[in-house]
Amino acid sequence: MISASYEDIRIGDVVTTDSRTVTEDYVRDFADLTGDRHPLHLDPEYAARTRFGQRIAHGALMMSTLLGLVELHPSYLQCFYGMDKVRFRAPVYLGDSVHAESEIVDIQPRPGGGAAVVTSEARLVNQDGTLVFSGLFSLLVAGRSEALAMEAEE
Repeated sequence: MISASYEDIRIGDVVTTDSRTVTEDYVRDFADLTGDRHPLHLDPEYAARTRFGQRIAHGALMMSTLLGLVELHPSYLQCFYGMDKVRFRAPVYLGDSVHAESEIVDIQPRPGGGAAVVTSEARLVNQDGTLVFSGLFSLLVAGRSEALAMEAEE
């Protein structure tokens, strides 16, 4: 999503990522990290009695998964600016694989020209092509003059 200075990003740029499989360990680790231990995510017997019929991944995990799948290069990404129109469209079941698709929809340079708010319409799609999550993500992106040089890894 963000791999260049804002001057080198264009409205209409589209990126599709590799996929990630949602495993029981992935869901359990997220529950341990956040403390969100709702039985819909962790208890097969409880989940079987719900409208979903089985355990599903946390919505917040799917939003985080999307952000983990897209490139947010540290030389250019300065910070998250906002999220709008966030929608959880379909459940993600354990064993599903998801990938991210994002399209740049707006670029608003900030006063002084050193950065811009770049907005991307991002979607998470499962292995069947079902849209499971979507939203608009606005990010503060450095211009060429403010991009941070990265040290070469040793």
